Amino acid sequence: MKKLAALCLIAAMGLQLTACSGIGNSSAWIEEGTAKIGATLDCGQFVVNGDVYSFPAGISDWTGNGWHISNNYDNKDSFELEAGVMSNEFEVFNDEADSQYVRMCALNLGSEPAKLESCTTDALKLKLSENKNDIKAVLPGGITSKSTMEDIIAAYGEPAQKDDNTICYTYTGKDDLIIEVEFRFPSETADQVVYTISEDNWGAIRNAEECSQFVDDALKTSFYNDYERYVANNFDTAESAQELYDSEVEYYVQGLMYYLDIEYETADEATLGQFRELTKKIFTKFKWDTPVVSLEDGASRGEVELTMYPTDFLDIILEDAQTVADTAQTEEEYVAGMLEAISPKVDEISYRDPVTNTYEIDIDNGVVSSADWDEIDDILMDFGE
Repeated sequence: MKKLAALCLIAAMGLQLTACSGIGNSSAWIEEGTAKIGATLDCGQFVVNGDVYSFPAGISDWTGNGWHISNNYDNKDSFELEAGVMSNEFEVFNDEADSQYVRMCALNLGSEPAKLESCTTDALKLKLSENKNDIKAVLPGGITSKSTMEDIIAAYGEPAQKDDNTICYTYTGKDDLIIEVEFRFPSETADQVVYTISEDNWGAIRNAEECSQFVDDALKTSFYNDYERYVANNFDTAESAQELYDSEVEYYVQGLMYYLDIEYETADEATLGQFRELTKKIFTKFKWDTPVVSLEDGASRGEVELTMYPTDFLDIILEDAQTVADTAQTEEEYVAGMLEAISPKVDEISYRDPVTNTYEIDIDNGVVSSADWDEIDDILMDFGE
């Protein structure tokens, strides 16, 4: 269950890379690179070694195009990033030249743990260098390692922030994500550019009250398909919130069909559609009390106490479901009979004894762990052992 993307700070690095300004430079690779991408920074594109890349994009755009994740990490092949969480910084090296690399952080925007290659670039650092052994990078408008601060401002306009050594631009890219681009100037020309998905894209939790509201809104998104406030507070996009709800529906459908001894994998779409509609009605009966959060001012870690009321739906359908099992002559009759027998029972739903659990929270790292969200799901769905 994806809740909140945890963001990390981008550390400054002393890196450099091959490039040069589009102003008065005749290098063929610069001219070719400039022609492949848009002229303005908000096109979200850049060229590395002659290939066009975008930000943000999948890590697989790099690993599938002649790059590999650093071999310094022993668990890189088995490691999976939790849903809604950002990784630490890592290097991606050119398969043919280990002197050529970029640094990045990955963000798992999915609803399940995923390997880095399946995640999205949340931060990307390109060094800008004159060294012939380094990568050759061209940014929109022909900006490269020979570009001065004045060159970049001439190409992109006045920056959002500026000091003696850095300038920063902000623009809205694809999927309405706010992107920040920072150039660093240890000397006259730029030696590094950093692309980052801005923290302004994500909802901020600053105190216990906001944390309680977040947990409550996440549950309403998951089970009521009520995500207006969840999305308005930038905890997710409407599309991803809808995907969260749909995934919860599918999870319950699988569990309910298993309980009734109906094969989910081989069921036709019409049958699955009926079970999904039934599940959505059951979800409207789910209830919980307002989460009670213990979080000291300024702290990132605390606890949330959640009282949940599991439904008794699986109990009240048991007798009628058994009758269908005893009398149905064919598989089609069995499935149709089950749906006919259990559907009216939604209106009879009551609740088991309330379950009150306390979960650890970390507002800098997804708020509630994936394992705890799974436990909350199973309690409300009465899937617990």
